Amino acid sequence: MIKLIKYDLRRNANLLLAVMTVLILAELVLVFWSSGTLEARMGFAFVFFILAVAIFIRHNLNVFYYNIYSVSRRLLPVNTLSYVWASLVYGLLNNLVLLLVGAGFGLHWLNKFGENFVYKADGKFGNVFLTLSVYGWAELILGFIFSLVFGYLFLYMIIALARGITKKGVFWVGFLLFLILSYAIDWVDNFLFAQRSSQMFNMVNFHFEPTNARFRYDPTTINMSSVGSIVFHILLCIVFLFVIKWCVEKRIEAK
Repeated sequence: MIKLIKYDLRRNANLLLAVMTVLILAELVLVFWSSGTLEARMGFAFVFFILAVAIFIRHNLNVFYYNIYSVSRRLLPVNTLSYVWASLVYGLLNNLVLLLVGAGFGLHWLNKFGENFVYKADGKFGNVFLTLSVYGWAELILGFIFSLVFGYLFLYMIIALARGITKKGVFWVGFLLFLILSYAIDWVDNFLFAQRSSQMFNMVNFHFEPTNARFRYDPTTINMSSVGSIVFHILLCIVFLFVIKWCVEKRIEAK
C-alpha cells in the first residue's frame, strides 16, 4: 500500500503543488490587498478555498478510479482493498495539507472580522482558544476525520458500483446512485436514531456569537441515539468496503 501511495504522489505531484501554490498566492494577495473591503476579501478567500477543495476531491476520486481500472495497477501483487486504502490515505493526506492552509488563513480572517478572536494585541490566545475545551477540539477533529473517511468510502463505492453496472454513462449512473443511496442512508438514520447523517457527531453543540466574536459550546449527554448512529455509519463503511471489493474482483474489467 505504501508503494501505491508513493507512486500516486510522484505521479500527481505537479498538479498538487500547482493548486496549493495558486491558492496560497491568491490568499496572500487578498491579505495584503488593503483597498478592498474586509467582507469582499473574506468572500474571495472563501471562494478560492472552495475551488481548491473541489479540485482536490475530484482529483482524489480520479486516483481511485485509475487504481481500480488501470491494468498497470490491477496487475500489482496486492490485495484488492489495498487500492482502497492507498486512495483513502492519499486523499486524507491531501485534505490535511489543504485544511492546514485553509485553517491558517481562515483564523487570520476571523481575527480580522472579530477582534481578539484568535490572538489579542498582547500576544495571548484569543476567544476561540479560551472557550473551546480539549473535549471540544477533540470532538471537532474526530468528527472531521470520520466524516472524510465515510464520505470518501461512500463515493468510492458509488464509483465502483457505477463502473460495475455499465461501461457507458458511468457519471450519470453514479449520480443517480448517489442521490438514491444518500436519501436511503439519511432516511434510515432519521428513522432509527431520529437524526440526520450529518448529525452523527453531535456530542457538542457549537454556536458562534458575531457580536463578540466568540465560540460557545454546549456539551450534550451522550445517548444511545448518538452512539447508535456512529455505530451505524461504521457498519456502513464495512459494507462499502465489501461492495467495492466485490465490484473490483467480479464486475470491473481492467483496461
